[in-house]
Amino acid sequence: MTILDKGLSLASVKRHLFVAAEDFCRYRGPMSFAKLDHLIGKKFFVLPIINLCQLTRQSQFAVARLFWFIAACDGFYHAKALIGSLIWGGISVIMMVSAGRRADSPTASFMFFRLLAVLMLIIDLIRGAAPKEWAGIEFWIFVLPAEYAANIRTIPPTITTKSTRQVSKAN
Repeated sequence: MTILDKGLSLASVKRHLFVAAEDFCRYRGPMSFAKLDHLIGKKFFVLPIINLCQLTRQSQFAVARLFWFIAACDGFYHAKALIGSLIWGGISVIMMVSAGRRADSPTASFMFFRLLAVLMLIIDLIRGAAPKEWAGIEFWIFVLPAEYAANIRTIPPTITTKSTRQVSKAN
């Protein structure tokens, strides 16, 4: 049984699909790479990163360097050859030193690299789903929050509850 058998016209089906797609992305017309990057960051990464920053009382740049360090350690863990181990080990040491010395310094983040990382994650998910080989997918899961955290410029203050404000006024 098809949709047309239910009495819906092809035009109404197209209109409903267009409205559903429009509700999902809130953009009209073709989506540019900047809008796609903004949508991915807003829907999946920015709010959890802000919550992590507020919970740990760290800056977004420190969180970005933390995720880059974790990604470098993951690359070192998955390195199969000696040269790969040396390269990823060196990158891990560099990330650890830079995270300690320049934790709150602003970092650069490029839209091209973020979209490339999203594409690589999607490719790894598709490739991993078929033969059930998921090794290496977590690297992109660490890289993406690092890049989107570096892109955030301000962290809003933590919302305090009413009981916390009353306790602070009492003291």
